[in-house]
Amino acid sequence: MPAPLFLSGPCEICGQQTTGRHFGVMSCRACAAFFRRAAGWVRQRTECPKGNCKIFADGKFQCKKCRLQRCLDVGMDASKFQSNRDLISCSNKFMKRVALFIGPSQSLSTFLGRPMFILCCEPDRASHIKTFIDVQHLVNIAHKMFHQEPTMNGRPYQYHNSLEKLSITLDDMRLKQPDKRITRMTKIGKDESIFVWEQAFLRAVEWFANFPEFNELEDFIKLEIMKASWICWTRLEKLTETAEYQRRRIFSNTVYMLGNDTCLDFEDYEIDLTWCTNYTREQLEFYMSPAVEQNCQGCVQDLVNLAPTSIEVNYMLLQVSLYHAGKKCQGKVLEACEKLMQVQADHLHDYYVNKMKQPNYSARLAKMMKINKGIEADMRDRAERNQLATLFNVLKIEFSHPDMFEAS
Repeated sequence: MPAPLFLSGPCEICGQQTTGRHFGVMSCRACAAFFRRAAGWVRQRTECPKGNCKIFADGKFQCKKCRLQRCLDVGMDASKFQSNRDLISCSNKFMKRVALFIGPSQSLSTFLGRPMFILCCEPDRASHIKTFIDVQHLVNIAHKMFHQEPTMNGRPYQYHNSLEKLSITLDDMRLKQPDKRITRMTKIGKDESIFVWEQAFLRAVEWFANFPEFNELEDFIKLEIMKASWICWTRLEKLTETAEYQRRRIFSNTVYMLGNDTCLDFEDYEIDLTWCTNYTREQLEFYMSPAVEQNCQGCVQDLVNLAPTSIEVNYMLLQVSLYHAGKKCQGKVLEACEKLMQVQADHLHDYYVNKMKQPNYSARLAKMMKINKGIEADMRDRAERNQLATLFNVLKIEFSHPDMFEAS
C-alpha cells in the first residue's frame, strides 16, 4: 500500500519509511514508540562502550543505547510527550485514515451474502418441510429417446457433418412453432413452471439425440451431460430465438421466448411463489437474481448485432453445453465433452473456410464466445444463489434430481 501523500522521506533515526512527525522529528512509528519508552533513561545509561554502533540494512539497531543517542542527536524532544492524550479520539482518527485506503466497512448482509430482512426477520418462515417434485420420468424419457432412431436419419443428403445435422434439426424444431401460435404468458406459478421445465428438458434431449458423436457415448455419460447442460442450452437457445424475433420486429425489446410456444413480457406478468417458498417476492429478490432482465437484454442485443447463422448458433449451443457439463461433472464426462468439442471445432473451421470463404474468422468467433461466457457467468451466479437458498431453507421444494436444477 503506498504511503499517504502528506508523508515523505525516510525516518531520520533508522532510515525506514516515515509515518509522520513524532516528538519534533520525521520518524517511523517504531522509533517514536522506542523514544517514548527510552527517553526516561538516566543519562549515564545512554553511553555505549563501543561509542557508535551501526544500523542494520533493515533499520534495526544493534544497541538500544546508540538508538536512543541517535534519537537525541536528530532533535527528538521528550518535552513534547502528550501526557493527556485522548486514546478514543486518536483511535478514531487512525481508523478514518485507514478507511481511506481499505474502503467502507461491509454490512452484515453484504458479508454473509444474505439480505438483512431475511437474516434477521421472520425466521419462522424458513422452509424445513419440503414438497417433493419427482422428475425421474423426464430422465426415463431421455433414456428412451437416446435409444430411438434419430429424426434426421432419413435425410443424410442434406448435411455433411454432425454440426450441419444439428443445424437442420434445430431449424425443424423451430418450424413446428409458427409465429402466430406463440402465446404470451402473463402468470407464472407451479403448473406453468413445471410445464416450461419439462418442455425445455425434452427439447434439449431431442436436439442431442440427433448428435451422432453424442449417441456413441455410454448411456450414463449421455444422461450426465443432459442433466448438467439442459438449462444453459435452453437459456442460450431461447435468447437466440428471441434475438431473431426482435430483429424481425415480431417482438418488442421487453418480450422474450420462454417455452417452445410461449413468450414472456418482462413488463407485464405476475409470478406466484407461494408453492415454492414462504417468503415474499420482495424478500427473495437476492435469490431471484434481480439483474436477470438486464443480463437477458445485454445478451439479446449482442446476438442481434452479431446475427449468427444457423451453424454458428448450433456451435454456440454445443460449446456452452459441453463446457458446462464437463466442468461440473469432471472425469469421464469431461473427457468425452472435450473430444466432442474438438470434432465440432474442426467442423466449424471447415464451414468458415470452405463454405463461407472466410478464413479469418477469429473476430467473429470471439464475439460468439463472449456471449457464451455471459451465459456461463449467469449460470455460476444462479448456482451460488441457489446454494445459499438451500443453506438457509428459503425454498420449500425438493427435487428427485437436484443436480438438474442447481442453476434454475
